[in-house]
Amino acid sequence: MHIDKPISELSYQELANYCYQDAYLTLKLTTYNNDLVMKLIILLMRISKLPMEDIIRHSISHWIKSLMYFEHRKRGYLIPNPEDIMSMKGKTYTKAIIKGKKYLGAIVIDPLPGVFFNVIVVDFASLYPSVIKRWNLSYETILCPHEECKSNKLFGLPYWVCKKKRGLIAEIVGFLRDFRVFIYKPLAKDPNINETLRKQYDVVQRALKVFINASYGVFGAETFPLYCPPVAESTTALGRYAIYSAIKKSEEEGLVALYGDTDSLFIWNPKKEDLSKVIEWARTNLGIDLDIDKRYRYVILSGLKKNYLGVTVEGKLDIKGLVGKKRNTPLFIKELFSDVSHKLSKVEDIGDIDKVLKEIIELVRESYYKLKNKHYSLDELAFRVALTKNLSEYNKTTPQHVKAAKQLKRFGKEIVVGDIISFVKTRGKEGVKAVQLARIDEVDETKYIEYIETTFRQILEALGVNFDELLGTFHIDKFM
Repeated sequence: MHIDKPISELSYQELANYCYQDAYLTLKLTTYNNDLVMKLIILLMRISKLPMEDIIRHSISHWIKSLMYFEHRKRGYLIPNPEDIMSMKGKTYTKAIIKGKKYLGAIVIDPLPGVFFNVIVVDFASLYPSVIKRWNLSYETILCPHEECKSNKLFGLPYWVCKKKRGLIAEIVGFLRDFRVFIYKPLAKDPNINETLRKQYDVVQRALKVFINASYGVFGAETFPLYCPPVAESTTALGRYAIYSAIKKSEEEGLVALYGDTDSLFIWNPKKEDLSKVIEWARTNLGIDLDIDKRYRYVILSGLKKNYLGVTVEGKLDIKGLVGKKRNTPLFIKELFSDVSHKLSKVEDIGDIDKVLKEIIELVRESYYKLKNKHYSLDELAFRVALTKNLSEYNKTTPQHVKAAKQLKRFGKEIVVGDIISFVKTRGKEGVKAVQLARIDEVDETKYIEYIETTFRQILEALGVNFDELLGTFHIDKFM
């Protein structure tokens, strides 16, 4: 219900209608999908030991703090002051690659570019929580004061971990991790359980995953009262060690690891018995479970990190990081990308590649000519970006959608935060125009051709097509 005056000025009838609408929407939200939201809130209340009002108002770090403080009091532990932890354990050893980070984070192994059939993705089940549990990481166990523990060094780090007592964080996170991995995750995949209940179990295991993964991250956040950088740093370091060790073991067993990303490995055409050996080795030697997460009929790896297209054995597309899937991509690119992806999803074996490749090239060629001949509408060419700040706040730089918004404002249109600004790339000084103010003859097709190239070069070159030569044939065809 929209109101155009302060609540204090509403009549009793208007106020009653307004409150009724609020209550109705809240009821609809909480009863959606068999009361799923309410059940999830209650689950998080039980884990975090917080009332509902605090769960829905505070961030996840507050939930974790509440649980940690509850466990301290339950066991009769003193809750340390943040400055005490920092004075004793406040330094880090590794250097971050990402600007603004304090230590080295997760590892991503460069992928081999190309097309690979029969690819299995194995996933470390809750890698960071498993690391915390396995290596007993907690603010009180790392760099403990016991002389006899100083020999219990962590791999590649100058830190040691206590051997005499179980860390509070390791115990809590380990318990929640086991609860997810051994109870709720299997229930979510159990075909003997009805679909509605399986979906609820899946939501629970996903909620637990978010909770336990964040339990690692908070120890690297300065705002968290139990902030302890060596705990967070050790977690990522041991995660990297686990990935490297699994890759090495895979190679020893004759397996080919195509790509590694944080907690997953892409294994090419593995024998079942060899893969089983690696999984059992990880469980025995690392204390971490490796699960088969996905089975791809084939994968196209572009050579860039977090950037690939896969087709599962069921024929479903799995697209990561490619431009054609991004929210702000123009409609004509999205539709072209969808058509290309649909063609790729039909590939069954290596023999289908050449036929599908010709069809894809023809689709790209057709789009190229439509662009050159201005057959696309302004709506199909438009980029759509939400305005996240007031126009007056853009002082140092002026993004393209802000330029377009300012053009609209000059013509009397009211622009507010949250508005979706539609614009096209044009010739001229500003390089963009709001769709409402542009003409089709002003569109700079060369900029859109560059966008087609950005979207499809990675896929086509992974399939063996030289995109520069392909563009060259387009130019030649124009004069034939």
